[in-house]
Amino acid sequence: MAFKEITIMDIWDIIRRCRDGQTISSIGRALGYDRKTVKKYITFLHDKGISLNSQTPVDKDEIVPLLQELASRFNERPPEKQDLFNPYLESLKELIIEKRLKPKTAFSVVCQMHDLTGKVSYTSFKRFVRRHQLTLSPASSSTCRIEVEPGSQLQIDYGKMGLLYDPESQRMRTVHGFIATLCFSRHKYVEFTFSQDQQSFAMSHVRAFTYFGGVAKTTVIDNLKSGVISPSLYDPQLNRVYREMAEFNGCFIDPARVASPKDKAKVERDVPTVREKFKELIAVYGPTITLAELNLKIRHWLLNEYGMRKHGTTGEKPYQMFLLHEQPHLLPLPQEPFEAAYWREAKVHPDHYIQVQKKSYSVPHPYVGKTVWVKVAHHTVQIYYNEQLIKQHTVPRHGNRQTDRNDFPENLQVVLDRGFPRFLQDKAAKIGPSFAHLVRGILTPHAYMNMRRAQGVITLAEAYPRELIERAARGITSSEIKTPKHFRAFVEKLRSIDDDESRAGLPLSDETRSFVRPADYFQHSTTTTTTT
Repeated sequence: MAFKEITIMDIWDIIRRCRDGQTISSIGRALGYDRKTVKKYITFLHDKGISLNSQTPVDKDEIVPLLQELASRFNERPPEKQDLFNPYLESLKELIIEKRLKPKTAFSVVCQMHDLTGKVSYTSFKRFVRRHQLTLSPASSSTCRIEVEPGSQLQIDYGKMGLLYDPESQRMRTVHGFIATLCFSRHKYVEFTFSQDQQSFAMSHVRAFTYFGGVAKTTVIDNLKSGVISPSLYDPQLNRVYREMAEFNGCFIDPARVASPKDKAKVERDVPTVREKFKELIAVYGPTITLAELNLKIRHWLLNEYGMRKHGTTGEKPYQMFLLHEQPHLLPLPQEPFEAAYWREAKVHPDHYIQVQKKSYSVPHPYVGKTVWVKVAHHTVQIYYNEQLIKQHTVPRHGNRQTDRNDFPENLQVVLDRGFPRFLQDKAAKIGPSFAHLVRGILTPHAYMNMRRAQGVITLAEAYPRELIERAARGITSSEIKTPKHFRAFVEKLRSIDDDESRAGLPLSDETRSFVRPADYFQHSTTTTTTT
């Protein structure tokens, strides 16, 4: 098998599968590793005292450093043997395609002609031939139907259904159909949705598990971006939300090969069937039907019509077969509901902050310039580097910045009372104590990064009366002043209120009063003329 770089999450997946009782061969097939490679990782874990017994709890966060050591030890890539054949690609094309030699014979000829005997294996040669598509004839189109044990496999597919009016956005939107088919009984779950993002994809799985009343041991999915970040035959990369969902529910994800619909044939054939049913529902109930109503109609159809018809392959009614033979074999549902967090990568900027969903969070100084993973839950934000938690914040209810002063080195905190930042604070103190407190808040916690903003606010303040600036400083916080323009707008608003109040209370002279008229003076009388 070709060299495949292993990641920390891959090793953790091996641990989960071992604790689940899966064999070395089945783990190798599921993850794309040679069984000897899997055995090598398991032996290392045993030697380090990590229990692969499901009865003994294992804390993932505690063993991350050990997994990093294992990944770095075995990721030293060996020389690429296939590269030895690159200079002879044209010769191989001539031997295999034009002279119609079998690949094994062509391998022998090349080794003898170019002194490669014993330097490269026939296995590497076969991978080279497959990579460059050096074949004599197209592959056979024969098919072998594979049946599985009850509760062992769920196949997932997404398909475009059509257009539907969305009252929230007030426009026509594309409806996607999420289809989950249990491979043994052919009983299925269908959900129509406008969204196809990571959170929606993961939560559709959760609702499918709830609908079935249990979890299938393995889920086969397509290589869409909502589930698989990087589709690959040997190294598919699952997105973080989807990986968390699978681990939370105790199931395993096996992505299908790219452009290989037969890998999930049991659900692939359901897409046109569900699409046709979607069109039928639109035709019967009209285009004003809502997405929620469509989902109720399709589930009624699955349970009472489609689920009660004999399946063409099994000869059994899917819903009845599910209740009698498959549902008892499903894994139990988790006790707590799953929360689909938002994951994304972020760069730690020189000012010690990362930006996620238009909000900023401080990160400790050693990680400045590095790329971290950020997990945004409902109330908390967790920041990871190399799979280790390095920082946690609460999601701010007001404002868009969360700061921990301990994240900044001491020299950036002490600098508040030295040099030019100290000069700016002294200058602000001459205007008033409230304004001085406001300027110090702007300079905290990173005086050099916020110095221009503080300088701009002080320059604006010098153009207004001190009493007005002091009132403004008491009515606004430093976090609300993103730029000096925000402070000027607040000051102008206060001044406008003062001007309105002063105009309302101005005394009138006798000369001015001579021009004042009562309100009814400006009301013209209306004369109605009747013509007979």
